[in-house]
Amino acid sequence: MEKQRWMRLLLGTAALGFMGVALPASADQTTPETNAQSVQVAQPQVTTDSTTGPTVTVTNGVDKYSKPIQEPDFWYIPEQYQTDIPVQFLGINDLHGGLDTKDAVTIGQRTYQNAGTVARLSSYLDQAQEQFKDTTGSDNSIRLEAGDAVGASPANSSLLAHESTMHVLKAMNFDIATLGNHEFDRGLPEFNRILIGGQPAANADELVQEYPHENSGLDMVVANVVRADNGQIPYGYKPYEIRNVSFNGRDARVGFIGLETSTLSTLTIYDNYKDYKVLDEAETIAKYDKILRSRGVNAIVVVAHTGVKTDPNASTTGPTVDILQKLNEIDPDNKVGLYVAAHSHQYANAKVGKTHVVQAVYTGKAYDDTWAYVNPDTGEFDHITSHVYPVLSKADDPATKDDANVAAIVADADHRIAKKANAVIGYAQDKQTITGRLHNTASMENQAGELVAKGQLYEATKQGFHPDFAMTNTGSIRSDLEVNPADGAVTWSAATAVQPFGNILKVVEMKGQDIRQALNQQYMNGQRLSLQIAGLHYTYTKQDNPDQPFVVLDITKDDGTKVQDDQTYQVVANEFLQGGGDYFTAFKNSKVIGSAGSDTDMFVQYLKDMSADGHKIQTPTLDRKIYV
Repeated sequence: MEKQRWMRLLLGTAALGFMGVALPASADQTTPETNAQSVQVAQPQVTTDSTTGPTVTVTNGVDKYSKPIQEPDFWYIPEQYQTDIPVQFLGINDLHGGLDTKDAVTIGQRTYQNAGTVARLSSYLDQAQEQFKDTTGSDNSIRLEAGDAVGASPANSSLLAHESTMHVLKAMNFDIATLGNHEFDRGLPEFNRILIGGQPAANADELVQEYPHENSGLDMVVANVVRADNGQIPYGYKPYEIRNVSFNGRDARVGFIGLETSTLSTLTIYDNYKDYKVLDEAETIAKYDKILRSRGVNAIVVVAHTGVKTDPNASTTGPTVDILQKLNEIDPDNKVGLYVAAHSHQYANAKVGKTHVVQAVYTGKAYDDTWAYVNPDTGEFDHITSHVYPVLSKADDPATKDDANVAAIVADADHRIAKKANAVIGYAQDKQTITGRLHNTASMENQAGELVAKGQLYEATKQGFHPDFAMTNTGSIRSDLEVNPADGAVTWSAATAVQPFGNILKVVEMKGQDIRQALNQQYMNGQRLSLQIAGLHYTYTKQDNPDQPFVVLDITKDDGTKVQDDQTYQVVANEFLQGGGDYFTAFKNSKVIGSAGSDTDMFVQYLKDMSADGHKIQTPTLDRKIYV
């Protein structure tokens, strides 16, 4: 083992030298990998409950390398754990059918450009697993997927009912998964169909009918989603899984508990969640932790669709921290050593109490790699080390080749959808990308979002309704609107990438005071939730209220007419918002006048209409929310 250690040190040093030359273009140039300023200092913090006092110590992890082979933690087995059983956990979250999605990703204090694609992700997972086996001699490597594998996806997943994504997950050898909110987008029965490779409905699109239907091989683990009528977990999903691990003739067992976010009812439409209850996350972990311990399982991993964020310069925060704090209050003897988080699309690497927490951003741009050592005598985790790594672009790491099998699945999906996806539906005046929610202004407006809202107002009016305003949640704007820079062409695929959900647009009646309430609700929850609007303008300003730091002042229609609190107006809103989604409860009791079709279809039609008769799509001016 000592020989392996020095070989690893030699290889790692060589890799550091090589990567220091090959990778600077991928990083934030102010904090290159070799710069001492890029080292993340692990600062402990204490989470305090006002009634019980300090309960959980939270310590940020350290991620400053771009590959596991560079990681000193992964060059050898520490001396004190050489009689333990090494186990590796490789995790992803929030893939969202991003089969060939590429974008910048920030890990720790470094930003990597054009990260992602599942073909490269697969190669990096294989590299990480190979390194683990080479270093430890162990075959105990388990791949975990923490929810939102599908939904809000590009055309090469969504047009094929996401079965192409299921094929990719199978090809990448993922073992255990849990439910995210987007698994409910088309109803849980439809998600279960693609999970097990069942036949589609007779009225399904021809593209879906003709696509191969295969069992994904994923073991779906979800402990806190139960049917409302009988309290049973649906579709035979299990609350936990137990996996046997062995090494050098000694055995142990690892338990996996799966969790859905308890905020599901605010994240999908009523018809999709009405048949289910989502139980408290911490109480559910405590219940099954005790059951697992009673079965002799003392090393436990939670795979959960709950959010968390690590700020390398500050602290780690979010619902996951709160869940673990509560867990430690009600079950201080719990054996949860690792918590693979999701949902918030953010980077996280921290230790919350005794539990390591990781989240690998989203859409396949990163992955987490955890090495654990299980004591064969006690069955407990003796030691855990977790890191998060980017999926480097070809330019930044030309030595790593795409996984050919995964690339072939993506290429096949692209070929099947090409005719529909590549059809040109309009032309943009400016011949440049119309940016979406990742490019919000300080007032939380974005170009694609306002274009969507304008389209909803326009199309509802064309259908004979008399709407005054349109509002859509920023979370429904899933991407920039890509424009061909040569001729300004916009394709069907580009439009549906912006609006992929297919939520039904409702025309509703709302009082002016309800509209004011909806606008004010943007400034709760730290201004994380916002609306894209059409037909109105408003001013807002700061106020001395930490729960709502900004307040709406004057609201006017586009013609300058002041919106009156006691007057009734017609508003176009998708069914998610109309059901109170994203905590916009102001829409919940509105009277429905009628339905205007799906948001996806209406956006496509609007872009067609705006390009008719020689006109072109105009990039909106973002001036509807004015800070004073």
